[in-house]
Amino acid sequence: MKSIVITLPSLSSGDAIGNDVISEYNLLKSNGFEVFIFAEHYEPQFAQYLCDFDTAKNSEVLIYHHGILWDKGETLLKDHRGKFRIMRYHNITPPDFFRAYNDELTDLVDKGRKQTLRLIKYFSYFIPASFYNAQELLNYKVPKELIEVIAPFNHVDELLSIQADIVTLDKLIGQHRPIVLFVGRKVPNKGLLHFVRTAKKYVDLFGKKVYFIWVGREDLRLGKYYDMINRYINDNSISDVVLFPGKVSISELKSYYLSANVFLILSEHEGFCVPILEAQSLGVPIIALNRAAVGETLGKNQLLFDEIDYERFAAAIEVLLNNNEYCIELSKYGKENYNTRFKNSLIKEKFLNTITGVLRI
Repeated sequence: MKSIVITLPSLSSGDAIGNDVISEYNLLKSNGFEVFIFAEHYEPQFAQYLCDFDTAKNSEVLIYHHGILWDKGETLLKDHRGKFRIMRYHNITPPDFFRAYNDELTDLVDKGRKQTLRLIKYFSYFIPASFYNAQELLNYKVPKELIEVIAPFNHVDELLSIQADIVTLDKLIGQHRPIVLFVGRKVPNKGLLHFVRTAKKYVDLFGKKVYFIWVGREDLRLGKYYDMINRYINDNSISDVVLFPGKVSISELKSYYLSANVFLILSEHEGFCVPILEAQSLGVPIIALNRAAVGETLGKNQLLFDEIDYERFAAAIEVLLNNNEYCIELSKYGKENYNTRFKNSLIKEKFLNTITGVLRI
């Protein structure tokens, strides 16, 4: 069997790309391939999976995960001696989302998107995580026949099987208020400002009877952005409505999903969106803004808005809180979307067939 090295800049727990890489590693390993991971930065628990630069350079196959600027990765591609190089394309956030808040992040993503154009010539095949990402590759003149869209692996199986954190669950349920939830990093492209503005509009229209909870970590480089968000929250007296618990464990995460009445995603740029699958698998009805890959991930018969309209978002939340039949309907179609399109068993089959097919070319 051919030796395969899966590459990414940084391998860490709780990261969607890292989860995708570990799942690919386990799948290929279990099917008889010699597999390693090359990462420039990694958490200690992943050391057992890793190889050095020379091993990666001399491997027969590179599966290169591209989602941020990575200079050493570009060097590896230039030096790679094997025959097969496959890009796993996760997309890179456009720089305009960061321009007003941090020069370093703006420069990083701008250079990352420019790097995408330079890297394309090194690859013989491309596996984007969504049709939205595939369209970007087509815009970069990648031939359609060299592209196969495959969703990233997810940890929904673990989320479904794990015990929810009882302390967190009791606390959330014990507050006796409906919960509007989002899960994701606190960054501009994920719609945090839209989220808090919707909370403000909801309070204006219906009162302080709902919690808006955003679960996810901050980026220390975005202090200016968080100052703006916090000023808005304080100026509009909604600090007792909008809550930020930060990064949580997977058992705590399940508690938030089980307590949520509505999952609200107002992100303006997603190359995929794993939290949609998490919410759907656990039966949480979703209200979403139709941007980037959100609509295609969400699937059919879901509550999807084409325009940013805080009053309509707030009204939709109120409708769901008072219409259990509609919630059940959205939940049914959401679970169907996850079960028929994004279960890991389906992704495994498609990914393995694609890789073995490419290696036979």
